[in-house]
Amino acid sequence: MKITSKFKTIGFALAIGMFTFACSQETQNETNEEINEAQAEMTEAGDEMNREFDEFNSWVTTNTERAETVTADEYREMRTEYNRRSAELEAESSTWDEETRREWEETKADWNDFENKVQQRLGKIDDVDVDVDVNKN
Repeated sequence: MKITSKFKTIGFALAIGMFTFACSQETQNETNEEINEAQAEMTEAGDEMNREFDEFNSWVTTNTERAETVTADEYREMRTEYNRRSAELEAESSTWDEETRREWEETKADWNDFENKVQQRLGKIDDVDVDVDVNKN
């Protein structure tokens, strides 16, 4: 009787130990899966941000090459687009690494050079052309 009791006790201890191990392993696996998902989301968000910055940088490069041929109307449109897109990127700049920040500063400097060339060629261009006739009596 004592032998069967000891076998039962040992069996119970093994069963509880295996159950605890199984629960811990399951919890560990779930935690690892959640960590992997979070890392994937962060990588995805970083990749999307890099894509947006690269697209903007390409857009700036393409348009700044047109400094000698751009018209005043085209320049106004491009400046509006630049301001909109740069504001969106600037809002995200706190999460960038040093290399991206350096590239961002270079992109802004390229755009500034472009604006200076266009304004030198065309003169100061205001955002709004207003032609108003005012008659005072």
